[in-house]
Amino acid sequence: MRSVPTGIGAWARRRAGGEITAVRNVSWRPDGARVWELTRADAARFFLKTAPSAACYTRETHAYRHAVPALGHAHAPVLVDSDPGRLALLLTAAPGAGASGAALGRAGRTELYRQAGGLLRRLHDACGAAGPAGGADRWADTRQAAAEEHVAALSAAGALDAAERRLVLDRAAVLPLLPPLPAGFLHGDVGEHHFLWDAAGRRLAFAGFARARLGCAAEDLVRVTCGAYPGDPALRAAFLRGYGRELTDAERYALPALAALDAAEVWARGVRTGDTEAVGRARGVVGALLDGVGLRA
Repeated sequence: MRSVPTGIGAWARRRAGGEITAVRNVSWRPDGARVWELTRADAARFFLKTAPSAACYTRETHAYRHAVPALGHAHAPVLVDSDPGRLALLLTAAPGAGASGAALGRAGRTELYRQAGGLLRRLHDACGAAGPAGGADRWADTRQAAAEEHVAALSAAGALDAAERRLVLDRAAVLPLLPPLPAGFLHGDVGEHHFLWDAAGRRLAFAGFARARLGCAAEDLVRVTCGAYPGDPALRAAFLRGYGRELTDAERYALPALAALDAAEVWARGVRTGDTEAVGRARGVVGALLDGVGLRA
């Protein structure tokens, strides 16, 4: 298969169960996974993916085997096979196309976010009430340490001013003081870039589980409920309506802190990879937190 490394291509062809007649490179981030869309002779589509690290491969494989099936038929790709030696996964293609930038109209986008909330709730509930590895204290300490690491990298790059640096560190310091937050199996990277919308069936599917893990459910809610994404109170309301439960007081208190931490992570990665769009989004979240505007769930 042209453009696919020979060994991985041969493995994927065998596992796909038929002749592959078309191959398209659909990788979208320079430091991320390599992804190819494969089309079989009978028009069945698959995605061949090689993870950027063993950790990403392990998380994604575990997610597809143990949690993603809870989303239900056609609401996510299905794992056909995986190869740890090659860090490769072969997935079926879920119905639909990328929702980011799609001309859905107001009613369609509201329905998309309502379904997104419902699917995320199913995923969170997929593995029972198991919490993050090491418990809540270790989770909070790890998140605080990550914030300090991102702030150090951004400061070294001259990207943060003193007020922005202080905000992220102060917010991170809140997390160890909170009571335990509701746990769940996280998607880890919720956003329209991982939403697949089937316009004919008006049905949403999730993709992109390389950061999936056990954790605190609020981590998956932060970008929609109090981040710059989607930045629309009506869509946030639709999302939470689909999610189907009220947030706890602890979650509401944690969300601005998690928004600051998530923004710092996205900002640091954007600076590292030259992703100016990601940097702009992250800077907008930090600026809104500094202003105290529009960040209540």
